[in-house]
Amino acid sequence: MIAAIRRAGARAGAFALLPLSAIPLLLVGPGLVASHTRFDRRFHSPPYPAAAVTFSAAALARYRPVPAYRDAVPVLVYHGIDDRNDGYSVSREEFARQMAMLDRSGFRAISIAQYLRFRAGDTAGLPERPVLITFDDGRLDSYRGADRVLQQHRQRAVMYVITEPVRHGNAFHLSWQELHRMQASGRWDVQPHAHDGHHLVVRDGAGRTGPFYTNLRFTRSDGLESFADYTRRVAGDIYAVKDDFRSQGFDSQTFAVPYGDRGQAAPAPMRRFLDGLLSSQFAVVFVQRPGNDPSYTTPFGPAERYELHTATTTDDLHRWLVRRDPAEAGS
Repeated sequence: MIAAIRRAGARAGAFALLPLSAIPLLLVGPGLVASHTRFDRRFHSPPYPAAAVTFSAAALARYRPVPAYRDAVPVLVYHGIDDRNDGYSVSREEFARQMAMLDRSGFRAISIAQYLRFRAGDTAGLPERPVLITFDDGRLDSYRGADRVLQQHRQRAVMYVITEPVRHGNAFHLSWQELHRMQASGRWDVQPHAHDGHHLVVRDGAGRTGPFYTNLRFTRSDGLESFADYTRRVAGDIYAVKDDFRSQGFDSQTFAVPYGDRGQAAPAPMRRFLDGLLSSQFAVVFVQRPGNDPSYTTPFGPAERYELHTATTTDDLHRWLVRRDPAEAGS
């Protein structure tokens, strides 16, 4: 009887220890996941192969070369090449079709150095149908989905980078090492998009939000920040991104302002401050036009970009390029 009781007690004790035996696994589990993520990020992040593209006879006829021009440059902006279907990202297949259309229609992508000379009034050396292709945010998926397609069509692009997540090794974003390799390839230029200023801030007690650069920040503890605090916060972010680029040996003469908002609708003091700050730090500042129907950029006037979204088809892009083409308008 006593032996049976002892055996039962031993079994109960063994079962009681089972939860304790799981503790090491619970502690090690997150480390294993993080380790796998780091390994996958390091060794499984090369560019994807270019998706195959076949146009119908009607599309080939539609995408014939457009009339030549050199006194204007259309600027395109992408926000990710993937299948997220999030409203902004463009699929790999659609991006490949869009680049094939540009190639077929005679558009040649230029470098940021060529674009800067163009904005200074120098059109020497530009191709007959120049276009500037840009990507915002410094996303890994943009590089992986676009690089081989750009290579296939002898095109190039500019990557606008948010540097704070790069500093901290955020796996969603490209690393400095990858960005250096991209620039060395001759297919990519690297330019600044923000340091930590690419997010929304709360701007009133109702919890409404607005872009970091163009709104006074509201907190429950302190209320609405002063204009002096606003200027320090925004200038600090601009100086930080310039310092990040300088430390990496990257040029930073252009800037893609987050959300395309340079304070166009902001109060006059804020608009004057932001215009003065950005103009003192950058030769060109890219913005967005409400309604997403900008003209081609010229040496004078705003540097507006046509934004490609998940729902933007190759035909949509082609129609905008033809409709806004100054050579077509003058013919």
